[in-house]
Amino acid sequence: MATLIFGLPMAKTSKRNTVKKGGLQLMCSLAFLSLLALYACQKREETIELVWNNQRATGISIPKHLVKNFSSAAIDPSIKVVLGNNVDQAILGNFSADNSKLLFEPLIPLTPGLTYRILENNRSIGQLFVPFNKNEKAPEVLAIYPLLDTLPENLLKFYIQFSKPMRTGESLQFIHLLDKKGDTLRDVFLNLQPELWDTSGTVLTLWLDPGRIKRGLTLNRALGNPLKRNEMYQLVISPEWKDNTGLKLSQKCSKTFVAGKRDEQAPDIKQWQLQLPKAGTTASLRINTQESLDHYLLSESIGIVDQNNTLVKGKIRLDKKDQQVVFAPAKPWKAQRYQLQVDARLEDLAGNNLNRVFDRDITKAKSRTKNYYELAFEVTP
Repeated sequence: MATLIFGLPMAKTSKRNTVKKGGLQLMCSLAFLSLLALYACQKREETIELVWNNQRATGISIPKHLVKNFSSAAIDPSIKVVLGNNVDQAILGNFSADNSKLLFEPLIPLTPGLTYRILENNRSIGQLFVPFNKNEKAPEVLAIYPLLDTLPENLLKFYIQFSKPMRTGESLQFIHLLDKKGDTLRDVFLNLQPELWDTSGTVLTLWLDPGRIKRGLTLNRALGNPLKRNEMYQLVISPEWKDNTGLKLSQKCSKTFVAGKRDEQAPDIKQWQLQLPKAGTTASLRINTQESLDHYLLSESIGIVDQNNTLVKGKIRLDKKDQQVVFAPAKPWKAQRYQLQVDARLEDLAGNNLNRVFDRDITKAKSRTKNYYELAFEVTP
């Protein structure tokens, strides 16, 4: 006669069955995940992908099966990478190949926000979009020099300082000068190619057309001076301008100013006023130039030598008007005679330098040829 067992023994039996089922489910799950991972790896090997280095797209990986002439693809001119639909202009770079893929490395990183296509005999074999780095900050305009709100009517140039390197060769598409009515003035800026950028790619020198500033020249007679005295203007920088990574400016930037009287005098360092420090201190030498000068030239044009003609090391700081120069020495001053040496290329806002006036009749006015000018001062106890 069969005996039925209830209670604890049955509970143990049920638990053993549950464990067995759970183990089987776990094994199945692991197998599924392994197959999924293998499939994903195979899928990646079959698709065109970007190669990243320091958060920049520095290459394109092209799987072997997409290229017909793979054996010679690395040197085959029929293989090329183009920007969007511009099939006639190949992106400059180098191809290399291994057993499974073809690698394209552009001369400069690919630009975020743009789509690139891979062509073989002008047949598209794939394309990809370069995304933006989520942590990348949009560029900003940090300053527009001169900082003054009244500028001479024969102003020669602006400096525009950005937080990041910008795309070059297209500045005049995004920079405009407006009159008091808000109308855009035409043919105001000199269209230089290549543009004048500093070595960091963050400071642009923007020239007003000298042909319109110099009186008597054809452009000046036909169009007149770009700025008119007592008129108000606005220099506007469009937020559509992109940096080298493809990000647009964070916001529109503008500078409002009034055109003042014409500056027709060359700077004269004999008119400069010096506030002298005391010997044995590291107090700053303060220089008042009596007028606003070219921001970047001023910071680079001034040096100080001691009585042995040895350069005095230190740091230079400028005020917002580019008129006050503050020199802080690295070591205490000595009780002796010093020379302030100023490069003759130093200009005021109208382009007049220490040797000559910018707007002059070259048949009458003679310019000096000195390399630098000196102003002596003495530090006492």
